[in-house]
Amino acid sequence: MAGQPKSLTLADVITALAGGQAAPDMARAVEIGDSVVDSRLATAGSLFIALRGEHHDGHDFVGQAIAKGAVAVIAERLADASLCQSLDLRRPSAELGQLEPSRPVCLLVPDSMAALQRAAAYWRRQHNLSVIGITGSVGKTISKETIAAVIRRRYRTLKSEGNYNNEIGLPLTLLHLTSEHEQAVLEMGMYDLGEIAQLAKIALPRIGVVTNVGPTHLERLGTIERIAQAKAELPQALPPASEGGIAILNADDERVRAMAALTRARVFTYGLDPDANLWAGEIESQGLEGIRFGFHDGDQTVYAQVPLLGRHSVHTALCAASVALALGLSWEEILAG
Repeated sequence: MAGQPKSLTLADVITALAGGQAAPDMARAVEIGDSVVDSRLATAGSLFIALRGEHHDGHDFVGQAIAKGAVAVIAERLADASLCQSLDLRRPSAELGQLEPSRPVCLLVPDSMAALQRAAAYWRRQHNLSVIGITGSVGKTISKETIAAVIRRRYRTLKSEGNYNNEIGLPLTLLHLTSEHEQAVLEMGMYDLGEIAQLAKIALPRIGVVTNVGPTHLERLGTIERIAQAKAELPQALPPASEGGIAILNADDERVRAMAALTRARVFTYGLDPDANLWAGEIESQGLEGIRFGFHDGDQTVYAQVPLLGRHSVHTALCAASVALALGLSWEEILAG
């Protein structure tokens, strides 16, 4: 795309939170450089979202965020109205009025968390790209990193930073989308039923990856079956195969394999079982050099050595290769990634 990639602006945030009303003219010129929920991370040009937490209330740090350069704030209340000019979006069809240039803007909303998610959902829908969602009890982060490393061989890719995989981290990642991105790789974590479904409503994944089902969060969900039910919300949320939806499932995990019956998307499986669509054999440890094995893709066998340790790393490589194949990458690109 010619010119600078279009990034999030204050006008986009206002439009998202004001029910589609046109934002004041001045807001179109205010680019959002970063979006943060920790005032200590605010920088010049950032958006600060004041969230109420168990131990701290972000509303107590609005002044600190503005002092560090935040040009916009999303908050439920303001302790000091002199900190910024405010738009009260807590009432339906609120009159937006005009804004002064060069002064920070505080957007007052009924619920800051809901506003963050609403802004992210709106911004994601302004971009024509594929979102790849990844969930699993273990291995989400390394799978995300490996998938992103591979598909970047062809596509301009946004990925979750660190373990930004919850109702806060995923929306923050989406607010970093620009018009140049072609793919987004997002972790989707959960503590309870319904959470992955909510993340999927925000992100609209076209490809969903489930790596495994294990006893993580067993104390919250009670049974391994309920954990599987929660993870299954990702393949269930995918568009149908006729619209490009693809569920990529670990065939070596029986609970993940069973999710094939729950999705409308096309199912692609990976694992060590030759019945999988993509499977690995001839696995040999190379010590500190990593692991060597053969990818079996239909009638084709491609040998690779990856700089990862342990047999479980074969699943990570299989997972990334499966996503890359679904996106049309060649084996040359996959191995280089």
